[in-house]
Amino acid sequence: MTDLSAPSSATAARLHEIAAVLAAVGLTTRLHRTGAGTDLTATLRMPGHREVEVILDEDGYTELRYWAEVSATPNAAVAIIANALAAITSPGSLAVRAGQASEPVAGYDGAVTERAEGAGMTGPHDHLAEQGRIPNQARPHPADNPHDSQVRPDDLQARLERLPPNHPSSPHRDDGSRKPPLPDLTRYELPLPDEADSPADPELADQPHTAPDGSWDWKGRHLEPDDSQTADEVLAESRTAEGRDSDGNYGEHGLTPAMRRIEAQLDHGHLVEGTEKFALKDPDRFKEKLADAIERNPDKSCLELAREIHDTIRYTFIFSVEGYTDGMWDAQARVEAAGYELEVRRNSWSSEEYKGINARWFDPDSEKLLEIQFHTQESWEAKQQTHDAYARMKDPRTPPVEVMRLREFQKQISEAVTIPPMAPDIPEYRREGR
Repeated sequence: MTDLSAPSSATAARLHEIAAVLAAVGLTTRLHRTGAGTDLTATLRMPGHREVEVILDEDGYTELRYWAEVSATPNAAVAIIANALAAITSPGSLAVRAGQASEPVAGYDGAVTERAEGAGMTGPHDHLAEQGRIPNQARPHPADNPHDSQVRPDDLQARLERLPPNHPSSPHRDDGSRKPPLPDLTRYELPLPDEADSPADPELADQPHTAPDGSWDWKGRHLEPDDSQTADEVLAESRTAEGRDSDGNYGEHGLTPAMRRIEAQLDHGHLVEGTEKFALKDPDRFKEKLADAIERNPDKSCLELAREIHDTIRYTFIFSVEGYTDGMWDAQARVEAAGYELEVRRNSWSSEEYKGINARWFDPDSEKLLEIQFHTQESWEAKQQTHDAYARMKDPRTPPVEVMRLREFQKQISEAVTIPPMAPDIPEYRREGR
């Protein structure tokens, strides 16, 4: 790779200016000479393996190439190309400098890089400036930039017709025959990912919905009216078992007061901050899980499946890294001494995507299942950080390529968690018949 820190020609200086503006809008540039030594290329590498490549040759022509994943939407491609075009044609990148001639960069005989004002359309730079996406650049007055001449659609077509047959933008093949018309990409347009996930109007976002007939829908899941009512009834039972009254206050009875008493007995460790906030599963998350269970187990009743959801009531104990293993055994012994029955213990400290221990317990008094997790502060924070990614992975509408990306994200977060001594050696457990 040739060092271009000191441009050796007007073309190199021009490319450095373009690269600087592209960097200002968040793109990364890589400059190098081609084999001939006179053509210069800026490759812009972006997340998702997308690339934009800007090529300037010794004759002053500018070529822009774009690569994207198969899953990239047309709108996403247009947005990225618009960013690049805005930077190339921006007055800030090619403005008249002291001792420098006003010389625009040509783009295929000017047909690509000029603004299409004559047709009442703003150029890409104008569109991005209106949205505030190009920082520290004021929109120039047309008179300030002679290159911003008005271009009519018929002028653009005429320029394309004059291109040599082997030019990639020429409407003719090498043998002189006319190429077929390009497909209308608007027929294939999908919303940009951030537009789909965060619409401008919050009311249009994908929210849980209960219909007048009592049926429930969210994220592609559906519950019939009777099943949704069953879910509400089981949630009400869980609320009573957890210990809070209709006003949200606690007395002596219930699971949360019991867990607070166990916490007070521990030599080391404590319940996670905000335990009361986390103790009951969100009703719509519960119904989401129930809808998945009904789909997987059509032979079971809705009531049976709803009562098998073991994390409707859940608690988390936090221990230091050094005291984790002893603290976990101490907490488990005190929970058992309080009359709760351990059914399942799952150790995930050796997992690439999740660190911690999750245990399922049975409360004989309320006949309710509950979940108790054992974490360090680090592993708890990692779980919280990856919660949204986990939820999206479970969404059946999430594309496989996105699931793979989210899984890698979970691995990256979990990899940074310190593993307590002997924690991976804690054996898993399943009570006979459960």
